[in-house]
Amino acid sequence: MSTNTTPEIVLPHLVGVDEAARILGVSKSLLNRDRRTGEAGNVPCIRIAGRALYSPSQLIGWAEAKAQTGIAEAVPRAPEPPAKRGRGRPRKMA
Repeated sequence: MSTNTTPEIVLPHLVGVDEAARILGVSKSLLNRDRRTGEAGNVPCIRIAGRALYSPSQLIGWAEAKAQTGIAEAVPRAPEPPAKRGRGRPRKMA
């Protein structure tokens, strides 16, 4: 007789934005912006069913790597959008 055993799948422990922000010591809004713009240096994130989830071990590894490269490293920002122009005829200055 042969025993048919399936390999055990080990899922990583994942946390939400609240817990990830607490681990890194930053605000939730910074992590939310980082997912859109990369403002904080592209914090490693996993998206499942529309939710952003973070692996605590990856967060710690990312933070340690950032600490070694230095915080003074400039993060490129998106250019400012041009100023909005008024519509219609300009007003007469009195």
